[in-house]
Amino acid sequence: MGIGKVSSLAAASIAKVNSIAKASINKINAVTASFAAAFADDISFDLDGTNDYLSLNSGSFGGSLETTGSVSMWVKLDSMSANGVMWQITAEEGTDNQLFILWHNASGVIRGNVRLGGTSNLVDSGAGLENDGSWHHVVMTWNSGQKTTSLNRARLYIDGSQTDIDVIGNTWNDASPPAIGVFGRNNIQSNAYFNGHINDMAIFSDVLSASEVTAIYNSGSPKDESSHSGLLAYYTLEDYTDGDTSVTDDSGNSKTLTINNNTNIDSSDTP
Repeated sequence: MGIGKVSSLAAASIAKVNSIAKASINKINAVTASFAAAFADDISFDLDGTNDYLSLNSGSFGGSLETTGSVSMWVKLDSMSANGVMWQITAEEGTDNQLFILWHNASGVIRGNVRLGGTSNLVDSGAGLENDGSWHHVVMTWNSGQKTTSLNRARLYIDGSQTDIDVIGNTWNDASPPAIGVFGRNNIQSNAYFNGHINDMAIFSDVLSASEVTAIYNSGSPKDESSHSGLLAYYTLEDYTDGDTSVTDDSGNSKTLTINNNTNIDSSDTP
């Protein structure tokens, strides 16, 4: 075979490889674009810190949260002059068993509290988040009552990184499961209303790993989590229109939220 013929065959092979590679890249780009287009993130809720809040319409989030679980949400804090509860789940009565995340004004931090059997297990963020003009991804996880005691921990993550950890020594000791769920206020005392934006809230029955938290944070860009394992409830807020009095659960588990004291709560300010 002559050198010219070999060169022609080589050139043809290279051209074919380039063509296949280009087609593959185009296919990947198309798939990526379709995923990006499929997840809209155009709406957040702007809570006024006075009386706006969201509450679970009926039923409960399930007894599994007594021992293990995670909550993920995006928040943007306005100027805070007092405590502001971002999320809370409690038993039907009493204060000994509750799970919540709040802005702790005296400490100037976002604080998670896994309160079981009357004992609080606290996990804090760093400082500097109040009214900084930025969205932050907040995740709290908890694991309790495990025979392997080293697993019994509460953790807080801010923007994909763990900021605090606390040992959990107690367990949920109320006969009723975590029943009353709210976003935006302390439901026990009807105070501590949150002043700021919230978006893309998700509750999981399992303990998110550090790598899962990082993946959900996604370098500051929320993405679709509707197929994530252990998802109990999920609120992207994208179905909201002015005048609505409820929020759809995008997990398909029908954990609808009621909007209290505001029928024009939406904002275009999103992460």
